[in-house]
Amino acid sequence: MNPNQSSNFFSRQQTQAQPPDNPLSLSGRFGRLSYIAWYGFLNLIAFFAVIALSLTLGIFNLSTQSLDSHFIDTLTGLGGLGFLIISILYIYFNIVIQIRRFHDMNHSGWLILLLILPLVNLFVFFYLLLGSGTQGPNQYGPQRISAVWEKILAWLMIIVTILSVLGTGSIVSYMMGSGQLETPTEILEKSTDYF
Repeated sequence: MNPNQSSNFFSRQQTQAQPPDNPLSLSGRFGRLSYIAWYGFLNLIAFFAVIALSLTLGIFNLSTQSLDSHFIDTLTGLGGLGFLIISILYIYFNIVIQIRRFHDMNHSGWLILLLILPLVNLFVFFYLLLGSGTQGPNQYGPQRISAVWEKILAWLMIIVTILSVLGTGSIVSYMMGSGQLETPTEILEKSTDYF
């Protein structure tokens, strides 16, 4: 063996520096936890932006927790432009997140058009949420490692979702058992009296 050559076993691995990943660009990948984290982060930002704009414009009153009467007038004026901008930004970044998730599973981002179809969009959403991504690099780039804050936020979103589903189920069950809420059969019986 030539002393100037070193074997792969004893040499240091030359690692290529990964290009910086901008999570808000259409190129790149999102794993499951990154997808859940960015989806939750986007919804929180949009929620607080709408509340802040509503409070600023005076169409939402925190003391009464209701909408004021000039809601429609505000939407047709300058406030409507603010809500339109928030909506466009929300839709764009939601599309970016979902395209990056498709890329992680080595699929084209054009599959996002399936979300337009009723009932199919439910299956596509669960596929994005539960489908496993490609291990290692694929045609859309190297595998993206989730940041620590993304993992924490994703698990918080999962826990809050599970608790809210359980809480909603228990409240509905309690209300149906105590007679405060009618059961579906009672609703059908009252609406079909003429049979």
